Amino acid sequence: MTLWRHFTWPAWRDQPGRVVLAVIAVMLGVALAFGVHLLNGAALAEFARAARGVNGQPDLVLKARAGALTDADLVELLNRPEVTAASPVVEAMALWPGQVGPGGRGLSIHLIGLDPLALLASAAAGHPLAPELTPQVESGVGGLLGANVVHLNAAARKLLPAGAKTLTLRLPGDGKPRDIELAVGGRVIADNTPLGVLDIADAQALFGRLGSLDRIDVQLAPGTDAKAWAANLPARWQATPPDDAGARLSDMTRSYRVNLGLLALMALFTGSFLVYAVLSLATAQRLPQWALVGVLGVSARMRWRLILTEGGVIGLVGTGLGLALGVGLAAGALKLMGSDLGLHGASDSSAELLFNQPLLVPALVYGALGLAAALVAALAPALTVRRIAPALVLKGLGLPASRTLPAWAGLALLGLGAALAGLPPVWGDTPVGAYAAMFLLLMGGLALVPALVQGMTALLSHLPANALLLLARERSRDQATEARRSLAGVLVALALAVAMTVMIGSFRESLLRWLDDALPADLYVRSALRAANALPAPLPPALLQSLSQLPEVARSSPQVTARLRLAASGQAVALTARDVSAGGLPLVERWSGVREADALPVWVNEAARDRDGLKPGQVLQGELIDGGRLLKLQVQGVWRDYSRQNTALWMALDDYRRASGDTSTAELALWLAPGQSLEATRAAVRKLGGDNVEMAAAGELRALSLKIFDRSFAITVWLQAVALAVGLFGVIASQSAQALARKREFGLLRHLGLSKRQLMRLLLIEASLQGGAGAIAGLALGLGLSAILVYVVNPQSFHWSMEMHLPLLRLAVLVGLAFAAAVGASLLAGRRALGTDAVRAVREDA
Repeated sequence: MTLWRHFTWPAWRDQPGRVVLAVIAVMLGVALAFGVHLLNGAALAEFARAARGVNGQPDLVLKARAGALTDADLVELLNRPEVTAASPVVEAMALWPGQVGPGGRGLSIHLIGLDPLALLASAAAGHPLAPELTPQVESGVGGLLGANVVHLNAAARKLLPAGAKTLTLRLPGDGKPRDIELAVGGRVIADNTPLGVLDIADAQALFGRLGSLDRIDVQLAPGTDAKAWAANLPARWQATPPDDAGARLSDMTRSYRVNLGLLALMALFTGSFLVYAVLSLATAQRLPQWALVGVLGVSARMRWRLILTEGGVIGLVGTGLGLALGVGLAAGALKLMGSDLGLHGASDSSAELLFNQPLLVPALVYGALGLAAALVAALAPALTVRRIAPALVLKGLGLPASRTLPAWAGLALLGLGAALAGLPPVWGDTPVGAYAAMFLLLMGGLALVPALVQGMTALLSHLPANALLLLARERSRDQATEARRSLAGVLVALALAVAMTVMIGSFRESLLRWLDDALPADLYVRSALRAANALPAPLPPALLQSLSQLPEVARSSPQVTARLRLAASGQAVALTARDVSAGGLPLVERWSGVREADALPVWVNEAARDRDGLKPGQVLQGELIDGGRLLKLQVQGVWRDYSRQNTALWMALDDYRRASGDTSTAELALWLAPGQSLEATRAAVRKLGGDNVEMAAAGELRALSLKIFDRSFAITVWLQAVALAVGLFGVIASQSAQALARKREFGLLRHLGLSKRQLMRLLLIEASLQGGAGAIAGLALGLGLSAILVYVVNPQSFHWSMEMHLPLLRLAVLVGLAFAAAVGASLLAGRRALGTDAVRAVREDA
C-alpha cells in the first residue's frame, strides 16, 4: 500500500487520461454484455408471462385428433374421477375495424370463450386454471354472465374510444364476413396483444360454432400421473402438457441470443487489449523508476503484484461502472421498445420485467469477466517488470528479450481452428466448434504477426540502401515481437469488424436475391380476417373470381397455408400450397430420382433438413391438423427460407386440394397487365374487398424486409463499432508506449547527427511496416472469420445458407482506418518523444 500511495498513484494522478481510457474500455465491454443479457431475459420473461396468461395453468390440454371437440366430450371428461376441474375453451381472431396494426394493416383481437363458473370453481378449490383470464367485474357473478359481454385486457382497452360501452368486431363467415356487437365488461390481467374474454355460450353462438370446442383445460386430482392418464384416453382425444410458449421462444431465439451475447463480449475482449496497452505505456514510462525501486530492495514478486494490482483496480472500477451502465442501457432499450422488445407492442411493465429476473448471479458473472479481462491484460506488463534487471535498466540497456510463440505454433493454431470449424453444433443449434475455431484463428494470427513483420521488413532490402532504411530494417527485425503486442488490439478488432461486415453484407445481398425469387408477383392480396389458429381466413369465392377478372390483372396465383403434423416427430409445421410453376421457390438442393407413385411431392426448407433430417428423396408421413387426413409425402428438394427458423414445407396447390379436399384460398398473387399501374390495381382491389382485405406490393414487402433486417442488425453494427473503436484506442496507446520508451534512443540518434525530420521519416517507415502488417493480418483473419460466420455459424445457428459477398468499399475503409490509426499514433507519439532535448534524454543514461 505504501508503494501504491507513493509510486503508482502519483503517476496515475499526473496522467489520468490513459487510466480513464482503460476504465472506459472495461466499462463498455461489461455494460454491453450485461445489458444484452438483461434485454434477453426481459423478452423471455414477457413471452413466458403472456403464454401463462393465454394458456392458464392446467395439468393437460385436451384436443380432438381430428376436427373439434363437442359438449358431449366435456360431459364425458367431467365424469372421470381423476378430473377435478375442466375448463372448455373456444377461440377466434376478430378484425377490429378502424384500428391499424403493425405495418399499417388491420388489427386483430384474440377472442377467448371460457366458462366463468368453471374458472371460479377451480380458483375456490385452490387450483386456478386461468387466473390471468378470469374476468374482474364490479357487479359480481351477474356481470360475468351478461349476454354478449366481452372483458378486455389493458392492450385492448387502450384502443377503445373514451367512454365507449360497446365494441364492433368482424368475424370471418362461410360466404362473407359478418360484424358482431359486444358490450364492454370487466377487465382481464393477461397483458399481451389485444385480447377479450367472453362467456363460452355467447362465444359459440357468435362464432357460429354451437356445441363445438377448441380445447379443454384439465386439472387432475393430486397424485394422478398425467402421462399415464393421457395414455389411456380414447383414440379420438389427444392430451398434452400446456404449450410453453416461453420455453419454445427460448429455444427458437437461443442462437440469436448466444450470438448477440458473444458479440457484446467482443467489446470486452478487445477492451482487454486496450488495458494491456495502457499498462504497457505506464510500464515503459516508469521503467527507470521500476528499476530504481528494484535496486532499493523491492523484490521482483512485489513489482509483479503491484502491476497486477493496477490492472485489478482498473478492472474493479470499470466493472462496477459497467454493471450500472448495463442496467441503464437495458432500461432505456425497454423504455423505447417495450417489454417484449417491440415484437407485439409495448406494455407498461418494462421495469418490473427487468428487475424481477435474477440479477445477482449474472452481475457476478459479468463482473468476474470484466475483472478477469483486466487482470489477464496486466499479466504481460507485470511479467516484463518482474523480469527486468534493475542495474541494467538504469544503465540504459532496456527491457529483457521478449518471448513469443514460434511461427509453426501460429500455423498449428490456424490448422486446428480450421478443423474445429467443421464440428456439428451442440446444445441445439449452438456452433461451439465454430466459436472455438474463430478464437484459435485469432490467436494463430497474433502468433504469426512477428513473421509477417519480418517478411515485410525483408522487402526493404530491395530498395536503394541508406541509413534510415538500414535502421528501420534492423529495428523492425529485432522488435518484431513488440509489433505483435502493439498491434494485438487493432488486429483483433479489425479482424472481427471485417468478419461482421462481410457476414452482414453477404446476408443482405443474399436476402435481396431471395426476395427477388420469393416475390415474383406484383401485388399480394390476403384476407384481413384471421382464423382461430391466427392464419389468414379464406377469401370469399365471389371475391376471388372478381379479382381474377379485373382488367388490371394479367394473371393470378392462389395460395393456401395449412398446418401439418409430422408423423415421425409429432411436430406441427407450416405447409404452404401454391402453384410451384409460378416461381418463388429458391432451391438450394434438388432431387432428380424417381418419385414413388403414391407419394405427393413436397419441398422442405433448410431447417427441416437440418433439424428433422428430411433429405431429398426421403418418404415421410404427415397428418393435416385441420382436416385430419394422412398424407404420404416425398421430399423433392430443399429451399432457402429466410422468413423462418423452424420447419416448413411447400406443396403444389393441385396436389394439396386433391389430398385435403380444401378448395379455399387464403392469399392471392397478382401480376399486372401491361401498361397498368400499381395504384390503379390497388384501388380496384380495395373497391371489391374493402377493409376485409390486406394488400402489399412486392416492392413494399422487399422494403419492409430490408427494414426489419437493418433493424435486427443495428445493435450488431453498434457493438462492432464500439469494439473497433476500443481496438483503435488500443493501438494508439501501444504506439505511444513504444515511442515514449525510445526517448533515449532518439536522443542518441540526434547526437549521431540525425535531424528530427529524419527521425520522423524513420518512424514513418517503421510504423508503415507494422501498421501494414496489422492491416494485412487483420484483413486476412477477418476474411477467414467471415467464412466461418457465413458457411458455418449462420447455417448451424439459424439454418440459413448464403453466398459470400465482399463489400469492397467498406473493407477498404476499415483497413485504411486501422492503418492510419497505427501510423498516425506512432508519428504523434514520436513527435512528442522528439520534443525532449537530446542532451537531456541521453544524460539519463549517465
